[in-house]
Amino acid sequence: MKKLSVIVPSRNGLVILREFLPAIIRETLRAHGELIVVDDCSSDNTSTEIPTLFPEVTILSRKQNPGFCHSVNLGMSQARGRYLMLLNNDTIPAENSFNRLVYALEKTEDNVAAAVPSIIRPDGSDDSSYRWAFIHGLAVTGEDIRGEEYPSGACALWKRNIWEELGGLSITYAPIYWEDTDLGVRMHSAGYIMKRCRNITVKHMHASTMGSSLKSETLRERNRFIFMDKNCNSTGRKISRAFWLPVHLLLATVKKNKAFTDGYRDYLKLRREQK
Repeated sequence: MKKLSVIVPSRNGLVILREFLPAIIRETLRAHGELIVVDDCSSDNTSTEIPTLFPEVTILSRKQNPGFCHSVNLGMSQARGRYLMLLNNDTIPAENSFNRLVYALEKTEDNVAAAVPSIIRPDGSDDSSYRWAFIHGLAVTGEDIRGEEYPSGACALWKRNIWEELGGLSITYAPIYWEDTDLGVRMHSAGYIMKRCRNITVKHMHASTMGSSLKSETLRERNRFIFMDKNCNSTGRKISRAFWLPVHLLLATVKKNKAFTDGYRDYLKLRREQK
């Protein structure tokens, strides 16, 4: 069994992979690991181009039902490493970062599920410091929130046995958004914690793949409500949600926040279809 497997999901990200894979390959090989790129139903020839451009990379191809969760779970299931790294395709690891992250996780207690480096976005914010909380009837995430931390979907190194115990990413959130927060909730509920390695750095060119279009932001909002159905269902939180939701919808309408109103509409539509 290899020590490290790096799993990079990618949908129509050939241009991004051409730019970012060299540094990822460098650090994977330095850590004596394997690198798996999961082509998530792309239409840009990722599956044919990547093996030619980067023969060191193992490519797995998905042909239907696109989704970040599906791609990550497939890659993890096919990986041979004792430690499994989930890594976005638009990341730049610092030199020796993978080696150091593996070493840090190796030295942890049994209750530590994952190690997460500092994940620095172009604006200077750090994905690894994000937490989630339930505030005024909504689940929210952010750097300055007093809440529960979770291993970022941008970069996190997991102990294989715990990843498998938790069942990987929930497919409820397909195609993307909030699945890493959900996994963090399940991690804590199972009695595990994460280790933040602030002195190890990976840069994240945030949203290079999905962007920040109305469509992607609407999907993010839809999945916020799905997350709350799963993880914010105590009596007190249900009451808070019922009280605050009309306020949030009114404010979103006044401020012309279509992502929120459309996301809630799509959430209701999905619920009706599932009944």
